[in-house]
Amino acid sequence: MKSFLMALLIVATIPPVQPEGKSVIEFNAGFNAENGYKDLNKLGNAKLYRVDIEAKPAMRDKYKIKSVPTLILFRDGKEMWRWEAGIDMKLHVHHLDIQDAINRF
Repeated sequence: MKSFLMALLIVATIPPVQPEGKSVIEFNAGFNAENGYKDLNKLGNAKLYRVDIEAKPAMRDKYKIKSVPTLILFRDGKEMWRWEAGIDMKLHVHHLDIQDAINRF
């Protein structure tokens, strides 16, 4: 239970203006909350964040978010990889594929 709460706190943290180290940010919107990426908390070796682009439209514009949800992997503020939802507004990527990208970059 304690590790679940810690993971929840880590995922719920507001992202920095410039992502530091390895970071994965999920960009989603309130109207699409049920399609949020459910496996985000399974990822390791990176800071994990969620951003509601309805509440933070400047971040939507800054990172050129075209569909929700979108996951972006950053290393020291530089975008390394991006996964975008399909027309069904869901991400169809296995968390191990994302973890592989985290480990490579």
